[in-house]
Amino acid sequence: MIRKNLLNFKLNLPETPLQKQFSEFMKKFNPALERCPSCGAKGQCRVFAYYERGIVEISGNRISFCIIRILRVICSCGHTHAIIPDFIVPFRRCSLPFILYILRLYFSHAMTIEKICAEFEISHSTIYRWKAIFLQHKDWWLDFVRSRRTTPSDFLGQICTSDPFSAFTSSFYQKTLYSFLQFHSNPANCRHLPPGWVFLEAPATRHVHSPPLVDAL
Repeated sequence: MIRKNLLNFKLNLPETPLQKQFSEFMKKFNPALERCPSCGAKGQCRVFAYYERGIVEISGNRISFCIIRILRVICSCGHTHAIIPDFIVPFRRCSLPFILYILRLYFSHAMTIEKICAEFEISHSTIYRWKAIFLQHKDWWLDFVRSRRTTPSDFLGQICTSDPFSAFTSSFYQKTLYSFLQFHSNPANCRHLPPGWVFLEAPATRHVHSPPLVDAL
């Protein structure tokens, strides 16, 4: 998996639908410029295959379901990697902005959990699982910035007004080797940093090998 940062804006601001943004990005994408996450070689990737993936997104306070076409590249070392935008949470159908939108409704008490579930056709268990992994990742991040007293609502407000939001998601991944709100740990061959990796501040922490908090839905 190769993560691409496309959330280069504040999540609180109006945005182009994710499907359109990803399509525009892929028109300019050049696999030959990528570095292989497995061997660290740069310039050795080429187009291998495509597959479709459905996601639930939110744009202008409207919920929609869309299909995006994911490219998989192959390196000369033989490993293949999907090109995944940062608005996709690995192994999740709902987009990252959508999950954060639901969590903001929940933590701000703008809607009861019963109303959220009815309005967006989400189960109680799903929201509680999102809440659990959010609180865990919140504590991981606040360990780095040494500010454990920040409330969930304040933390949501801080990250959603960060400009660009991708600065937070990419920094979180570099420090933990998890995508933000990712439930499962990455495969074993993705739990290391390949040659050529550049840290933003500090190396990945013990969280890299922590077991997943919850099971898949």
